[in-house]
Amino acid sequence: MKVLHVPYAWHPDPCGGTEVYVRALITGLREAGWESEVAVGTRAVAGLVSEAAAAVLTHRVPAPASLSQRVLYGAGDPSSAVVFTRLLEERRPDVVHFHAFTPVVSVCWLQAARDLGIACVYTYHTPTLACGRGTLLRWGEVPCDGEMKPLRCAACTLNGLGVARPVSWALALFSAVTAPFLSRVPFRMWPLTRLRRRAVRRWMEEMNRIVALSAWSKAVLVRNGVSVAKLRLVRHGLERSGPGAPKVAPVEGAGVTRLGFFGRVDRAKGLGLLAEVLRLRPDLKLELHCHLIGEASAEPSLQELARVLRADSRVRVHEAAPPESVIGVMSGYDAVLVPSQGFETGPLVVLEAFAAGVPVIGSDLGGIAEWVTQEVNGLLCPPGDAGAWGLALERFTTDAALRGRLGEGVKPPPGMKEVAARMMDIYKEAMTDAG
Repeated sequence: MKVLHVPYAWHPDPCGGTEVYVRALITGLREAGWESEVAVGTRAVAGLVSEAAAAVLTHRVPAPASLSQRVLYGAGDPSSAVVFTRLLEERRPDVVHFHAFTPVVSVCWLQAARDLGIACVYTYHTPTLACGRGTLLRWGEVPCDGEMKPLRCAACTLNGLGVARPVSWALALFSAVTAPFLSRVPFRMWPLTRLRRRAVRRWMEEMNRIVALSAWSKAVLVRNGVSVAKLRLVRHGLERSGPGAPKVAPVEGAGVTRLGFFGRVDRAKGLGLLAEVLRLRPDLKLELHCHLIGEASAEPSLQELARVLRADSRVRVHEAAPPESVIGVMSGYDAVLVPSQGFETGPLVVLEAFAAGVPVIGSDLGGIAEWVTQEVNGLLCPPGDAGAWGLALERFTTDAALRGRLGEGVKPPPGMKEVAARMMDIYKEAMTDAG
């Protein structure tokens, strides 16, 4: 059996937790005798390119340099779907497993697979499917129920672009009138959000099976109309591997607690929060090691944030740890920090920390709160509350007994072998449906 996986990106390009998950799933499937290939949309190629990447046959599908608003918010780019159709006809996978939903990896790609009678499965990895802000925090502050309501979502998205809340409501309402006459997105936000909801609903309706990685994401999918009959909850697993790198050596000085951050240079990952905590608490005696993904390609304000972090003598900035080495690197820290400013379906970094035997200090939100048990294998803090995070770090860095107790409470996470077995059952269900 052959599965064609479609993530957001693929190696050697900068990759995040979704791609780490996909790579581990491919390994688990291979051990069970299933073949896997990868397809990604990219602007970096002029035509279809097939090559070996991360020990997997990878097909890079050309994507346009610019896309219209209707493509961005609607059914997606039809030109890349033509190339994707040719790829499917040539490779003939039994299942296409979508791990992304983007203007390129879109309803057009899904329809191409369905037209050829290929079973389609989607795993909901990030909140971006249902949330224009990408965090599922309403107004950037409070957890949202995740139901796509175009007017509410339009106003919240405008607020995320820097529009004051009362003005964002007025502008969203006004956009119903201005959309036919003005081309700028803020003046078309409500109609564009309705278009997006239609595309998302079609995406979910056309899938043979949909996989949720956490309880909160399952609830969001149900609120947005996903049939319980096609929905499966399969929590994250982790590819089993021993430490692949030596422990990180501390800098000179006794009694310094070593903390690690692993993630993209992205506001949603909470780097700004950590910078604010350090600014407010110069008294904290710690080393913060930041292993950053995509710093060079980040927008200027985020690159400046990385420079601010480097200016603090307690911070060490590193390149991203390779997937095969990350657990070994984590094992050299007293805790891993996961200060996400939005809902996560995992995140995998929590499981990697637990595989390294290291507790997690994370945001009390989404999947983090489903994996981390307060005072047992880590500490949970209100997302975005620099004061609360400062108190938690003060407590952790000054209380050796707490550090020991939390470390003892860490248990190994599930393995990807178990996840792969579940996914094979789901693939078979999807293939039966696709008939």
